[in-house]
Amino acid sequence: MKDIPITENQDNGDTVVVTGGGRPLSDTSDSEGTPEPKGTTRPDTSMSTGCWKGSKPQSGRDLGVWESSLEDRANILSRWMLSYLTPLLSLGSRKVLDEDDIGVPTKDDRADRAHQVAMEAWKVQSAKADATNEKLKARHQAQLDACKNEQERKKVKPLELVEPSIALALLKGFGVGQILLAIFYYVVSALLGFVPVLILNELVQFFESGVDIDEYQGRFDPWLQVAALGVLPFLISLLQTRHSTTMAHCAVFVRTSVSTMLYRKALRVSASGRAKTSTGQVVNMMSNDTAQLQRFLQFVGMTLVAPLQIIIALVLIFQQVRFALCYS
Repeated sequence: MKDIPITENQDNGDTVVVTGGGRPLSDTSDSEGTPEPKGTTRPDTSMSTGCWKGSKPQSGRDLGVWESSLEDRANILSRWMLSYLTPLLSLGSRKVLDEDDIGVPTKDDRADRAHQVAMEAWKVQSAKADATNEKLKARHQAQLDACKNEQERKKVKPLELVEPSIALALLKGFGVGQILLAIFYYVVSALLGFVPVLILNELVQFFESGVDIDEYQGRFDPWLQVAALGVLPFLISLLQTRHSTTMAHCAVFVRTSVSTMLYRKALRVSASGRAKTSTGQVVNMMSNDTAQLQRFLQFVGMTLVAPLQIIIALVLIFQQVRFALCYS
């Protein structure tokens, strides 16, 4: 008959698991007098937290993610290849990752930095708007002073003041150059995506011709075209990955900046202004509206490049099937 494990609670709070024959299997107490049965192994607790050299990390704390993020410690090559995520992905293959394994965000994604940079850019935009409004007021006042009667004054256009742009403040706070460079990466990767199609067309013509490789009169050597079929997808993936990473940081920066600015405004709004706006509207703006901004920025590159890709694809199809394209 098989021994059935039975759990017994002792008076001192320790739990003992015994079998049907009364033989102890495990004891949570640390007494030295109780001998362990044969075949029972204790877990290795000699590895201290943070020291995982020579052994696999057991949590994100062993990777040091709570001291600094993996991306901040990565070099340029690792950021392009995203190889700094390898230890975290390896940990995820052995356990379910939780928030303790992710650690702190990067320096560029932290809320305090995003709020500070956004507020500085907003002050610059506000100062520019104030300077422009002063010029507009002076010009409008000069037009009014030049009028001789009330009828001429009514013909003067009303004064329209310039409002500071929050969009420009956010874009300049993150860096217009980084955004343009990320879009450039995506445009180049989209254009390179059509090159393998052209190479396959050249290779098909080469095999259909039946000529020797030395006698082939194509644009490029067939072996060079075959090598390009392996290199180009790798290059395209690098460019698209770099674009996605940059735009993801931009999206997080915009969402964090807008959320903190809304929170700051909610704390400083007057009682009359608070009466005009409900708490639900403020919460909705801080959660749903900022999330929409984040999603838009993550896919803005695809939105801009999609028309160009469609036009190039239609041109290439037209070169193959001519006017049959109209019937399809």
